[in-house]
Amino acid sequence: MTRTTGSRGEKTLKALRDAGIKRLFEQGFAGMTLRELAGDVGIQAGSLYNYFANKQDFLFQILTYVMRELIREMEKKLEPANNPREALLAYVECHVYFHSSRKKEILISGTELRSLTPANYKAVVSMRYDYENRFREILEWGNKEKYWTVVDPEVATKIILGMMTSVGTWYKPEERYQISDLVKIYQDMVENILYNEVSSENMNPAMVS
Repeated sequence: MTRTTGSRGEKTLKALRDAGIKRLFEQGFAGMTLRELAGDVGIQAGSLYNYFANKQDFLFQILTYVMRELIREMEKKLEPANNPREALLAYVECHVYFHSSRKKEILISGTELRSLTPANYKAVVSMRYDYENRFREILEWGNKEKYWTVVDPEVATKIILGMMTSVGTWYKPEERYQISDLVKIYQDMVENILYNEVSSENMNPAMVS
């Protein structure tokens, strides 16, 4: 596939991603066409092939872009964390903020997985697993350092991430909560879930200092 380089090409690619996310959110993969997408950004349909090999490649690029953005934000938030609690709070902040502020991307990332080819599906799911696995590693780190006791970090990861991901389905910015309020609420909830399993004799003094 030919790729357009340079600032103009990057600007067009961003416009195509933004328009594509909107189309996927409003029409779904089956309901949209690449010709419509080209019209949204004011280019000829044939020019799309400078960016996408075909409609399947377009979807794959959109979904991998969303996952790369999420992983990039997560890694940026985790970088300054010096202990399991700081890492936990940073991860929760990233997850809740991303899922609250980028609801269209999150919705299509879930609903349009089924539209991928098996190979593309496997690649995107692998990225999702890498992202989720980072949370499990934080839980295991906390176990090791005796910040909390999680009997099954793998199951706890699925439960907690499921709870946090749901914010993207019900949060509306015009309602009484700001995203920053939701982040604090979710941080407190996740900490309560984990710390309630810790017995006082095993508690790390750093947790209560």
